[in-house]
Amino acid sequence: MKKISLDKTVTEFHKSITFNTPKDAYIQIVEALREFWGMNAEVVSAEVFAPWSFGEVIAPLTNANFPLNWICPLQDNAKPFLAGIHFVGVSGTKVKFLKSKHGAKASVYEDSSNIYCRTFGVLGAANNDDGYVHTHSNLDELESVLKMCGFEYTDVVRTWFYNDDILAWYPDFNKARTEFYAQRKIFDGLLPASTGIGSPNPSGKKITSGAFAIKSKFGKIAGAKDFVCELPSPLQGGATEYGSSFSRAVEITSESSKRIMISGTASIAPDGKTVHLGDIQKQVELTIAVIEGILKSRGMNFSDTVNAVVYCLRPEYFAEFEKWNKQNDIPFCPSYSIVCRGDLLFEIELEAAKNS
Repeated sequence: MKKISLDKTVTEFHKSITFNTPKDAYIQIVEALREFWGMNAEVVSAEVFAPWSFGEVIAPLTNANFPLNWICPLQDNAKPFLAGIHFVGVSGTKVKFLKSKHGAKASVYEDSSNIYCRTFGVLGAANNDDGYVHTHSNLDELESVLKMCGFEYTDVVRTWFYNDDILAWYPDFNKARTEFYAQRKIFDGLLPASTGIGSPNPSGKKITSGAFAIKSKFGKIAGAKDFVCELPSPLQGGATEYGSSFSRAVEITSESSKRIMISGTASIAPDGKTVHLGDIQKQVELTIAVIEGILKSRGMNFSDTVNAVVYCLRPEYFAEFEKWNKQNDIPFCPSYSIVCRGDLLFEIELEAAKNS
């Protein structure tokens, strides 16, 4: 269990588990929930990386009040089996749970200075196969959920988009997201960190999404240097330079901690081109180096990791990450997914924090 102190009384807890069978998943879910209860903490979100066949085990989580995102592997029975769940909980504050008319769930909680909103499993109303239309539909619903919780899209600091068959329509997704962000004047303030991954979901829709939003009780605008700010990557250029609208990372400062939320990161050179084509070992090495560069630029290292998600184009590629992680032991969830380019074999998103 990893902790982020939001202020003197409010704590955010992160717990990542991995499993191989439904029985193992059930045991670890129960143990994780008991651990949260032992901390007097309430779960505020969960991210599930598991096949649809685990439905009986995951069902109690989908029926809970908290928002849940569930993405499936590209093949249910692929080996090695990659599955896990990342839970977030809070203690020392009251949590408000809300549900939109389309079924999306959200949790809202606060500390002495800021109000936080988490939402996952957001599905757009569109049912057609047009990726451009479907993206606008999903973003509209995501914005609607945020408004239901008292937030604007300009309060968003982190997003997740899981796009089924992503390579077939990623340009349409990027075009629609960029248009949406321009209309909402997102580029005038904070550009959220983000993950865009190719994975199916139990709903069968083209996108399931989520967001983490923060607003100050004192009227500060998201993006203010003493509250939330974008971070550059020392080893990569900005994603907007090659048409993808997200920041490499964001830094969030609360009364008692500093955290960094790093976007999905892969083997991309400063000029935006994929490097180390076909070489999983070198792609993993560069990805790790890029993330480490961001962490070190803010006085952190991998020991400060509170959660990470490891995306592998093939299950066997996970072994390269395991070699590295034997020496570093960061908490993570694995996923058998498509990265946003056909020549990218591996991607990691990571969150780290230091308590003051």
